[in-house]
Amino acid sequence: MSEPQQHDILVAGGGLAGASLAVGLAGRGFDVAVIEAVDRAADHQPSYDDRTLVINRASLNILDALGVLDDGNDHRLTRCPIRAIEITRAGGFGHVRLDAERHGVDRFGDVIVARELGNRLLGALRAADGITEYCPETLETFSVDDDGVDVRLASGAKLRGRLLVAADGTGSKIRQSAGMASSLHDYRQSAMIFNVQPDPAAHDTAYERFTPVGPLAFLPQPEGRLGVVWIDATEAIDAAMDWSDDEVLERLRGRAGAGFGDFHRPGKRARYPLRLLRTPTPIGPRTVAIGNAANTVHPVSAQGFNLGLRDVAGLLDALAEATDPGAPAWLARYAQSRAGDQAETVRYTDTLARTFTNPSLPFRLGAGLGLAAHALLPGLQRRLVRSAMGFRDPVSPLARETP
Repeated sequence: MSEPQQHDILVAGGGLAGASLAVGLAGRGFDVAVIEAVDRAADHQPSYDDRTLVINRASLNILDALGVLDDGNDHRLTRCPIRAIEITRAGGFGHVRLDAERHGVDRFGDVIVARELGNRLLGALRAADGITEYCPETLETFSVDDDGVDVRLASGAKLRGRLLVAADGTGSKIRQSAGMASSLHDYRQSAMIFNVQPDPAAHDTAYERFTPVGPLAFLPQPEGRLGVVWIDATEAIDAAMDWSDDEVLERLRGRAGAGFGDFHRPGKRARYPLRLLRTPTPIGPRTVAIGNAANTVHPVSAQGFNLGLRDVAGLLDALAEATDPGAPAWLARYAQSRAGDQAETVRYTDTLARTFTNPSLPFRLGAGLGLAAHALLPGLQRRLVRSAMGFRDPVSPLARETP
C-alpha cells in the first residue's frame, strides 16, 4: 500500500478564496496542497468567469499584501476605481450619495473582472514555492485523527496533512462531513449578469437601485461600459435570459429610472441562483471552512467575495505562530476572531435583501427613512462607508491601510 503524500495544509477548492489562501500560506512557509476539480487548461473554473467583482478597499489591501496586485505579474488586470456610490429607491423616497474624497480616501475600491483576477491567482500559485496542485482532482473521503487528516482523492491518490480547509463553495461536502452546523435559505431569486454601453459613458461611480422585485446594480467597467447585476425572482430571470437584446435594453431603461441616459450594446448574459448559507462555527476537528463554504450571502452591497478574503486574512493571522496548524487552539482563535464580522455581514446583507423587497407599507417606509438617515447624518454615513470598505473590527493587519 502506497504511503500518502505529506503536506502541512490541504486546501479543497482552488477558486478565488482557496487560491488566495494557498498563496498566503505558502508565503508563510507552509507546504500546501490545492485540490481542484476543474482542469485549469479548460478555462472553465466556475469562479473565474466574466462576472465583475467589487473589491473593496480592505480586500485590495489583502490582495496587495499577498502580492497578487503586483504589476510585475504577466497576467492582465484591469482595475476600474469606485470613487462614488449612488443608492436610490424605485417608487419611494431615499437617496444617498457617498463620495470617497469626502471620506478621506481616493477610492472605495475597484471593480475587477473575476476571470482576470483568477488568472493572476493562477500565476501566483504556479510561481510560489511550497504549493502542489492536484488538478483536475476531487476529494472523495477524509478522516481525522489526533495528529492529522487523511484524504483520499477520486484518482485513488492519498494525501495527509495537519489541517483540511474547505474552500469548496456553498454545497461543501467537507463542511457537512465535518459536522459544522449550518442553515441554508433559498431567496428564490437569481441574478442576471451582463454588461452594457451607457450614454453618456460611465466613469468611476457605482449605482445601487432598490426596486420592489430586487436590487439593480451598475458597476464601472473599462471603456466606459457598465456591469449590470439584475436581481429578480428566479422565474422572472429564467424568462429574461430568453429576451432579445432589444427587449433587454427596453426593460433596463424602465427599471433604471430617470437618472440614466440611454443604454446600448448589451453583452452576453449569465445567471446565478441566490442563497444564504450561515455557519456560526465554521471549524471542526482539524477542519475549517472559509468563504462561500462557510457563509454565502446575497450579492446586495457586494460583500460576498470580500467576506471570503477577510476569512483568508483571518486564518493567516490565526496561524501566524502555529507549528501544528490543525491544533484546536489555533482553529478556536480563528473562529473567535471572525465571528463578529461574519455574523454582522450576513445580518446586514440579509436585512437589505428582505427589507427593500417587502411589499408592506411599514417596511417600505422604514427603508426610505433608513436611506434618508444615512444621507443626512454624518455619523451613520461614516459607519456605512467603513463597513462598505471592509473595515469591520477586528481588522486584520493584512487589510489595514499602509502609509
